[in-house]
Amino acid sequence: MMKFLGLIIGIVLLVGVVLSGSYLFDAYLISPDDDAEAISITIEEGSRGVGIAEQLEAEGIITSQLFFRLYTRVSGSILQAGIFELKPGMSLRAIVSVLGDARVSEVQVTIPEGYTLKQIGEAVMSVLPEITQEEWEEVAGPNGKWMVAESEILSGIPVGQGLEGYLFPDTYRFRADATAETVVETMVLTLKRRLAENDIVIPRNLIFEGGLTFHEMMTLASIVEREVRQADEMKIVAGIFYTRMQIGMALQADSTVNYVTGKDTPSISLDDSQISSPYNTYRNLGLPPGPISNPGMNAILAVLNPVDSDYVFFLTSPEGEVIYAKTFDQHIDNKYKYLK
Repeated sequence: MMKFLGLIIGIVLLVGVVLSGSYLFDAYLISPDDDAEAISITIEEGSRGVGIAEQLEAEGIITSQLFFRLYTRVSGSILQAGIFELKPGMSLRAIVSVLGDARVSEVQVTIPEGYTLKQIGEAVMSVLPEITQEEWEEVAGPNGKWMVAESEILSGIPVGQGLEGYLFPDTYRFRADATAETVVETMVLTLKRRLAENDIVIPRNLIFEGGLTFHEMMTLASIVEREVRQADEMKIVAGIFYTRMQIGMALQADSTVNYVTGKDTPSISLDDSQISSPYNTYRNLGLPPGPISNPGMNAILAVLNPVDSDYVFFLTSPEGEVIYAKTFDQHIDNKYKYLK
């Protein structure tokens, strides 16, 4: 009987040693393979140790829920909610260190100059899928809930207009749990910052020296952005649009018609030019009600610093070359020559 009892005790001790060794190995000595890929783990608010252990084991991050729970208890670790990047094979100490840090992973999105509000929304939602189309429209659309803190540059937006034109194109990094409000606020603040960096002072009454309001300036800049790509060409084209407005000529900007039709062609059809819309600058004199895209700084600077010239007409060839003309006849000749 004593021999049997001794055998049992020996086995228990042996198992204890083995488990202790395994625990210590998992807790401190193990490390991920060099080619191990990180796995994104979301720990929800209110998650408890048991649930977190089950989640980590299911994702292949840990091999023993018991060891994980034991380590967190012994170390007195506090686990945070958030989105974390973990690799299979990490030690328990390393895992708990990450989960206790609550640093949320980030996503990056690049917004090109000339993107519309809709295109920006699509780009944002592609990296932040938790944001819905309804939420984007609720914040940035015509009836959006804009930031009161930025009323000095948004107060001039007419009723019924969204934030088209006011979301500055740039490369952004957002927390993976960012909301539509955070994204929009960041882009508007970036516009304000970039204006200041370029010494552009927004008048208190939002009316610039040339007579354009801030909203009208952003509207014209959005058109220039969609018409030509090079900074020097933008200044010439901005000057042409000013000339057309001064002589009572319609802007005749193909980009404004494309904004209505959803097309992206260098020239428009005769039928499209007859579309009934306040954004159709072939049928309506002056500027459309609001921006047709979100302009970059080159387009904004071009509108504020236009180049005077004798040109009244221009077109962009399929290759992107801008062709200017002083008379309508010259313009027609250029169309036949470059837009065959």
